[in-house]
Amino acid sequence: MNLQDLIKTGESDTVEFKEKFNERTIESAVAFANTKGGIIFIGVSDKNNIKGIKVGKETLNQWTNQISQSTDPRIIPELEKIKVDGKTVIAVKIKENPIKPISKKGRCLKRVDSSNRAMSAQEVAQMHLHSTGMSWDKYPAKDASFEDIDIDNVNRYIRKARETGRKKVGDDEEPIQVLEKMNLITEGQPTWAAILLFSQQTNKFISQAAEVFFIVDIFSKHNLEPLIFFKYGFWKSGIKAVLLYFDLSTG
Repeated sequence: MNLQDLIKTGESDTVEFKEKFNERTIESAVAFANTKGGIIFIGVSDKNNIKGIKVGKETLNQWTNQISQSTDPRIIPELEKIKVDGKTVIAVKIKENPIKPISKKGRCLKRVDSSNRAMSAQEVAQMHLHSTGMSWDKYPAKDASFEDIDIDNVNRYIRKARETGRKKVGDDEEPIQVLEKMNLITEGQPTWAAILLFSQQTNKFISQAAEVFFIVDIFSKHNLEPLIFFKYGFWKSGIKAVLLYFDLSTG
């Protein structure tokens, strides 16, 4: 089926109409990349009316760059200019990405029927594991550095771990050495687990809704003691409650 005929079928799980290029267009690109791919037609109303759109010499390249630079991992779309009823329409072709989920400003979306839906924290984690075969938290956190780690927080954890005797930490071990020993540093960079456990600015990297789910998941994988973190105020009250429940229900 050619592109002109595809427009006539209306919006679906693989077809989206936009009258203009904007942030919502990029969100649709993310949703398609996280599902099974699709095409966004720019210059068509959601009621299937051909409006057309004016584009300049560099417009398509600019849109391509905007989509690529706004997504992580980056989406590389294919844009094509077509004529429908004598008007210009741009087809933005998005392939299903092999490494998922794709996010835009920390938000992950998926395509459900003819709409984009925000993914839950559990869906994000499961999709990542399914597409990579490796748990997301073991990967280096994008744009994170050691400066994002609260060393005082790490030292507090080390001190309380020694006091309880639940985690063996040598007397001469430095905070960074401890993180390396816990596999919370990889390729010389903090992992997502390190950021979620020991950064005071986790919302800089991921939403709080996902944060709660992921932290609980991390404890089970890294043999950490949730109650240590709960007792000594490492997180906000909402997350503390989850940690307490987790510790009591698994202890």
